[in-house]
Amino acid sequence: MDIFSNNIFEWLTLLALIGGAIYTLKIIGQEKSSFKQECYEVQFADLALMIPNWWSLTEKTDHLIKFERTDTRYDWYANFCYFPDHQNKEMPLLLEEKLNLEGIEFDMDVVFETDSRVLFRDDQIQEQFQEVIRVEGKASQNVVDRIYYDIYLMRRLGDKGYFIFESRSSVLNGLVEGPYFEESLSELSFILES
Repeated sequence: MDIFSNNIFEWLTLLALIGGAIYTLKIIGQEKSSFKQECYEVQFADLALMIPNWWSLTEKTDHLIKFERTDTRYDWYANFCYFPDHQNKEMPLLLEEKLNLEGIEFDMDVVFETDSRVLFRDDQIQEQFQEVIRVEGKASQNVVDRIYYDIYLMRRLGDKGYFIFESRSSVLNGLVEGPYFEESLSELSFILES
């Protein structure tokens, strides 16, 4: 009993940390089951994105929207970008330029995907976005930072522009927000004109 009374502050701190961790795990566990019920729609160009309600919109321009978790200290963000002119460059070259600009080099075991059917549930989206490149996995940024990076480059039929959707996080946080990033993109739809 004497050891406990002499270190009561340390014990209370430990119990508070354990309680906080259990609460965080419970909240994160509920997010997966509540995504569909608690997401909201964000319009970007002529697209509608379904966004989890725990993502905060931190930046918005005509060609970019950025989301972050402001309720946690996660090293994570998602960008949804539109570039109005691809300058007749092929999609692999656009991807290479983006990765070089960001200083990102994927690990050797990372696979590049080019099948949009894996991503989109909406048939109209699949028909329009027939040119898609996706790369997801562990990478290094600027040689020293280890990250988990998920990037989609998409070009619509008859459009001179292209989209880049990206999720960037520390390696561990990619496992938390990555599935919601994919879910948001799988729910992508066109805004219906009235």
